[in-house]
Amino acid sequence: MAKPSDTVRPLDIFYLISGALLLAFSMTAFTVPNRIAPGGISGIATILFFVVKMPVGFTILICNIVLIAMQAKIIGRGSAWKTLFSIIVNSAAIEVMMNVIPVAPMTTNPILAGLYGGILSGIGVGITFKAGGTSGGMDIVSQILHYKYRIPIGDVTLVSNIVVTGLAGFTFGAELALYGLITVFFTSKVIDAVLEGMSVFRTVTIISKQSDVIGWAIIEELHRGVTSLEGIGMYSGKPVGVLLTAIRRGELPILRRIVYDNDPKAFVIVGDARQVIGHGFTKLEDEVRFQKVAEDE
Repeated sequence: MAKPSDTVRPLDIFYLISGALLLAFSMTAFTVPNRIAPGGISGIATILFFVVKMPVGFTILICNIVLIAMQAKIIGRGSAWKTLFSIIVNSAAIEVMMNVIPVAPMTTNPILAGLYGGILSGIGVGITFKAGGTSGGMDIVSQILHYKYRIPIGDVTLVSNIVVTGLAGFTFGAELALYGLITVFFTSKVIDAVLEGMSVFRTVTIISKQSDVIGWAIIEELHRGVTSLEGIGMYSGKPVGVLLTAIRRGELPILRRIVYDNDPKAFVIVGDARQVIGHGFTKLEDEVRFQKVAEDE
């Protein structure tokens, strides 16, 4: 497993600052004014702000010190420094937006606040991860688990933040806690979308006795690669052709027509694909260059 690169590129700095500012804006303009705890350290900071009047930015900064030390030891100092930079910018931006140049709440509707707060938070955290850092708190834990066990970052964020949101329910009431879950849900989904791309691709498996004809039709009409496999029907015990292909979402209607025209009884399985790498799609070389992965351990 490769560790994130310790190299800091100018583009990384841009991502880190942009992500921190988006996260700060999502809190000051949407979640905090509406007493919505978005989970993690941010949720705890929101609770403490209303209970004991502790500054939100200061709380976030202090609570992350221990977690950053853990991150530096497990993942690498480069990633930890990026996280520290992101947290400092985020904390400072929150205090500026709340006290120096106050940002007016964009809405008093808790549903809209939870929705747009979650979307902006997800974008902010996602591009911070792209730069090799985190926005602190449970994001550090998420990155560690993703690095160690390849557990999806969004899933870890969702589960851990639900716990914090539950605690917020005791402070702000069950209804506001439910609105907080809206924020947590959309944050986790947007994070994965930013990191892995929107699901605009489809993987298709076609089982048909006319697999050769269908395969060539896909190549000629859609200009997509097709892999042909030999299968055996477990019930009939007879040979059957199996085709595997990847297409864009908008090409699915054409593919369905191709299959139907050649074999109306074909069995077709369509699945979502976050990303397709290879000829006709994203170049593997570009992905590797962008990720700038360090040498394996």
